[in-house]
Amino acid sequence: MLSSLQSVTDNLHRLVAWLMNRVRVNQIQQSVQDGLPVFVKRRRAGGSIVIWFGNRFLALAQGGIRMFVRAHEWADWEVYCARLLYPHRPAVQVGPGLSVIVPEISGVSLRQLLRQHEAAVNAFVAAARELRRAHQIPCNYYQAAWSHGDLHLDNILYDAAADRAVLIDFDTRHEFRISQTQRHADDLKVLLLELLGLPDERWREPATALIEEYSEPAVLNELAGQLFVPRGFAKILWHTRTNCSRTPHLEQRLQGLRAIIERVVTTHSTGPGTQLCRDAG
Repeated sequence: MLSSLQSVTDNLHRLVAWLMNRVRVNQIQQSVQDGLPVFVKRRRAGGSIVIWFGNRFLALAQGGIRMFVRAHEWADWEVYCARLLYPHRPAVQVGPGLSVIVPEISGVSLRQLLRQHEAAVNAFVAAARELRRAHQIPCNYYQAAWSHGDLHLDNILYDAAADRAVLIDFDTRHEFRISQTQRHADDLKVLLLELLGLPDERWREPATALIEEYSEPAVLNELAGQLFVPRGFAKILWHTRTNCSRTPHLEQRLQGLRAIIERVVTTHSTGPGTQLCRDAG
């Protein structure tokens, strides 16, 4: 009886997560500005109301992130993050009607690469390298290093010709009360949870590449401590990030993910530099 009740509850959580994943608060249109291709992002009608309720859910789920109810705050944050991370690129700017004008960027999303069944290891190595760089940039808002807040697979573009990744879409931010290490671990967690929702064993190779290249022990240790299926509203949030995967399936993959992290952290702590220090002692 208890097992049946848990199954019904799990299915209900997955249904709610499926519905939430289909909500869109912004719309994006392609355009041309000053002869250059751009994307114009605007808040959908009623988007602020949806976001208000979304933030209530995120608070109940202890997600540690929030969306911007006011369109002008979202636009300011989007421009600030783009210019902070990529000051030498064509400038992202606020356009008419509190739209955000984003110059076109070369590359395809990590999600698109995975859907095309292409070898995405190089892309995830580049993504980890870029994320590690971004996580070292001071941010005035946090009075600490920057973090993304909603780093899913669509929000990283990979340019194969340049072997370079770019972070995009700054619609959400972490709560200011959360520590830098927790924020950085959460960025990694969002990416990895989406990988865990892939069919078969396709998650393992890109997840391993991401963890090995990022390789910041403090962040990885924090991440490992978060890789357990939560309960209540937090579980619904996890389902939105794991393609609504069933809990037993997810728990098995989380165990494998924690093992990868443990191996990388152990290797880092017993690397050549560590051994040299021990020999000198």
